[in-house]
Amino acid sequence: MIRIGIVGSDNSHAIQFSKLCNREDTPGYIKGAEVVALFGFDDARNREVAEEGKIPEIVDDPKEMLGKVDAVMVVFRHGDLHAKYALPFIRAGIPTFIDKPFSIKPSDAKRMIEAAEKYGTPITSYSTLRFATKTVKFFKSLEEIAPVTAGASTGPADRESEYGGIFFYGIHAVELMLAAFGTDVASVRSVESGKNVLAAVRCGDGKLIALNLLGDAKPGFHLVAYGQGTKAHEVDTSTCYREGMKVFLRMVRTGKPPIPYDEMLLAVEVLRAVERSLRTGREVPVRR
Repeated sequence: MIRIGIVGSDNSHAIQFSKLCNREDTPGYIKGAEVVALFGFDDARNREVAEEGKIPEIVDDPKEMLGKVDAVMVVFRHGDLHAKYALPFIRAGIPTFIDKPFSIKPSDAKRMIEAAEKYGTPITSYSTLRFATKTVKFFKSLEEIAPVTAGASTGPADRESEYGGIFFYGIHAVELMLAAFGTDVASVRSVESGKNVLAAVRCGDGKLIALNLLGDAKPGFHLVAYGQGTKAHEVDTSTCYREGMKVFLRMVRTGKPPIPYDEMLLAVEVLRAVERSLRTGREVPVRR
């Protein structure tokens, strides 16, 4: 039995992940893992999550989980909290999932990666949307229209979000873009109208991707690919938590991270470049 600790109770993911492991009445229930401890800042919210997720222990300090858990999930809404709370577990050799966004600062993302490599601790961070069953099939179907030369990734985002601005939800569309179209991104040119942001993402291989981060619409999550034909996909979120949890547990068992660390960092750098382009009004390199 894999014993999991959850750090951060404010996010709905704390309930979703714990229910998948702890409640057999949950659709998609996963055997072989149990969420055994929870930490959060708000006592009332902690009790709510613990009750919904059948989590037996609420701790006053995340370090109380050391020695009690085999893996940890850091799932705060605000990505700026992730490095602070993930690093003690990474340094202790405990496999760690860092919820999206991995961080809102490339420097913090690099610190976590460096610690993972130094201590030999497998870590991962991802939007579970990329592992939804139908989305994985869509990625594979792009071979049918290869070579893909252009595309679009669309999702909600809010530059004024209290949880790290554009990072809180914008990371979903960025990760879907990288999973669908590859990681050879070179530069970004962003424009804004109202609360909607459109970023033209130029890839090293010539692809041009429209990254739509929308605050003045309720778009859901969409992908479109253009090549020797067109493929369009609306993300079905019904399987994402289950499939995302299964990917994390596979990493815990095998010690093999499912997402290359450089790609985890790149997702943060893309959104930083989007913001930098909005400030300067210019096309900017994604990596400096």
